[in-house]
Amino acid sequence: MTKVLKQLLLAATMSLLAWLPAGHAADKPITLEFSSFLPAQEKLSLMLQEWCREAEKRTGGRVKINYHPGSTLTPPPQTYDSVVKDIIDLGFGPLGASSGRFPLMEVLDLPLGLTSSASASALSNELVRHFNPRELQDVKVLFMTSSPPAYIQSRKPLKSLKDLQGVKLRALGGTTVKVIQALGAVPVGVPTNDVYDALSKGVVEGAPVIHDALVAFKWGDSLKHTTLNVRTSYTNNGYFVMNKKRWASLPPDVKKIFETLSEEYSGKLAMLWDQKEAEATALMKSGGHTTHTLDASEEEAWFRKVTPVFDEYVKDKAAKGLPAAEALAFSREWIRKNQK
Repeated sequence: MTKVLKQLLLAATMSLLAWLPAGHAADKPITLEFSSFLPAQEKLSLMLQEWCREAEKRTGGRVKINYHPGSTLTPPPQTYDSVVKDIIDLGFGPLGASSGRFPLMEVLDLPLGLTSSASASALSNELVRHFNPRELQDVKVLFMTSSPPAYIQSRKPLKSLKDLQGVKLRALGGTTVKVIQALGAVPVGVPTNDVYDALSKGVVEGAPVIHDALVAFKWGDSLKHTTLNVRTSYTNNGYFVMNKKRWASLPPDVKKIFETLSEEYSGKLAMLWDQKEAEATALMKSGGHTTHTLDASEEEAWFRKVTPVFDEYVKDKAAKGLPAAEALAFSREWIRKNQK
């Protein structure tokens, strides 16, 4: 082969290679935009950032995730639909921010008597797996998450139903309002940023809320008492979802990595939330905060009062063609079998 011919073949080969797809190492990474309502330095938010870094690491850099905390990209009421509409790729937000948007999953808003984020989060994920709710079928659900239970925190001791009558409690969200009314207290809608002043001035006398919020928002400056109303407590519930078309476009091995990561971090996030709650509870106690435990008969009396709230959920959702009775029965049976 002549030198000239070799040079021509080399030039042709290089030209052909220029048109061929590059290997993974030369590909541009798959870039995903991730919106979260959590503040950047909040511990749960830092764990979500860790999820992003792990996704990038385990995919060998083929995926890059831009994390946008503090609702800087989408406000909580719009996060889910922004994922559906392909405005963002990934979204982490509270179910309760979009009233009526997740009707079957509102079973989690009921006073189910869950005792930890670990239990509540596991149940929320099992509900999605078992029922595949149509309200969540327009996204890829990576995982669901739930807070520790919100007990009644108050300015004065509330040891019985009698003590609770007429007490003004801060409440947002339809189910929470109904529960408070059923118990004989008065729900007052106050935005989060205004709660501290409302409590300090006595405009509001308490709230069903986790201890972590008492520390984070300094509401514990006014709320010195906790009533452990276990059977009538509730949890706050959220989602971590991905745009369905973006999910479909991912290579199979990347999908597997995301699913494995999500299963891991669903548990990690719940454990962290329970840890934060335990630390906040200990801190409040060290500052003189008092906890009141309801005896069995008092718990039963409180629970009987909220029974109509369960009935209303089943009736309302069943009228919309949803398996509400089945979802409630499933939740109660799961708690009976799995919650320690």
